[in-house]
Amino acid sequence: MGTYHTDFTLLKPGSLHRANGGFLLLRIEDLLAHPEAWEGLLRALRAGQARIEDPVDHNETVRTKTIEPAPIPLSVKVILIGTDDIHELLYFQDERFSKLFKLKAHIQDHIFLTNGNLAQYEQFLRGLATDHGLRELTQDGLHRLTIHSCRLAQDQQKLSLNVAALREILIEADAFASMENKETLDIGIISRTLRERDYRANLYEEEFLHEYDREAIKVRTTGTGTGCANGLSVSQIGDYVLGLPHQISCVVGVGHGGIMDLEREAELSGPIHTKGMMILKSYMVDRFAHNKPLVLTGSLCFEQSYAHVDGDSASGAELAALLSALSGVPINLEYAFTGAVSQSGAIMAVGEVTRKVEGFFEVCRRRGLTGSQGVLLPVDNVAHLILNDEVIEAVREKRFHIYPVATIEEAMEILTGRKAGKRLKGGGFSKDSLYKAVDDRLAELARLAAGEGKPPKRKRAAKAKE
Repeated sequence: MGTYHTDFTLLKPGSLHRANGGFLLLRIEDLLAHPEAWEGLLRALRAGQARIEDPVDHNETVRTKTIEPAPIPLSVKVILIGTDDIHELLYFQDERFSKLFKLKAHIQDHIFLTNGNLAQYEQFLRGLATDHGLRELTQDGLHRLTIHSCRLAQDQQKLSLNVAALREILIEADAFASMENKETLDIGIISRTLRERDYRANLYEEEFLHEYDREAIKVRTTGTGTGCANGLSVSQIGDYVLGLPHQISCVVGVGHGGIMDLEREAELSGPIHTKGMMILKSYMVDRFAHNKPLVLTGSLCFEQSYAHVDGDSASGAELAALLSALSGVPINLEYAFTGAVSQSGAIMAVGEVTRKVEGFFEVCRRRGLTGSQGVLLPVDNVAHLILNDEVIEAVREKRFHIYPVATIEEAMEILTGRKAGKRLKGGGFSKDSLYKAVDDRLAELARLAAGEGKPPKRKRAAKAKE
């Protein structure tokens, strides 16, 4: 007759009831999406009782009264899984949270690659395939999947614990094995699976590479140039990371304007990129402003960059372009350079170095490898390189090169083929060095800016006395 009716036979246990006497694991995001559920959980934990809540939307103005069974004594341990941000939000905004949830534990998303861990990891991967009714993993297929796990962790000495991603790879590999009538998941099947996954996700990368092929995006991979260098950047589209080279250019002249960051002036740079530019200027002061003021005007920019730029991984290439512009010594554009620079000139580690190397290699490969092209990267990033087979083969055959560098001086010597030079006790730098040319040019700019070297003004002829 249009009314609700119920009886005790329709009672259903909830998560708290089913977990009573044991453990209840909840994702905090799912719980907070329903405020009544969060409040109900807190009430239950504080009272030590599980009650039957009214099964209605808490926003309804009129509620139907249902049966009300007696509360059940509650003895359960609740584990909430979430991010640090949500933990901090609840910790500071809800005083009940810290009283009820007293223990906090961080869970790592990787394990270190040791002999013991590797044996257990391989056993886990085999078990993962068995649990899902998939074909058996061969030893070489297992090895290939383990390398991909290191790639997911972005470290040669770490194994990823992203079980969902590994499970999807195994399921897809099993489908390919079925198509090829193979009884096991060998290295060929795993490699094909990884290639196919990249192929489905790299449409934007292919579009960009097509523009590099047509030279609509101006990045030179041969020859030399003064005041320019090839930097490397990454962009993330969903779960796919693509690395591409960009030309960084610098111009300098007489004036007091200093080095202008065009990305910042156009409001296209983030705070980390701005900090990298400020560190670059500090390095110039430390090296060349001991016995004279650092007086110049100029600008640095990413050519053909119209999107937001952040991060300091290009600060090393920007400094290289600046030093080239000041010294007049050209940079070999067969090289690309990635790395952050410190105030003392140390080249520091950056992220996604594998994709950056592969991106520059792909542009060079499509244009034709010359045998002398390569990438300069921080020496601290060597442990993070997990390159694909094509790049590894090219490096092994000396058709492509990777140069780990520790300082900007090392990088400049490779980029220019000229000694950077050392500071002498009496001031200045060693003869015929790159830094000697930079120091001389800065001294000249300081003199010109001060008005020295200008032609003398003509004195007006005195009027003849009558």
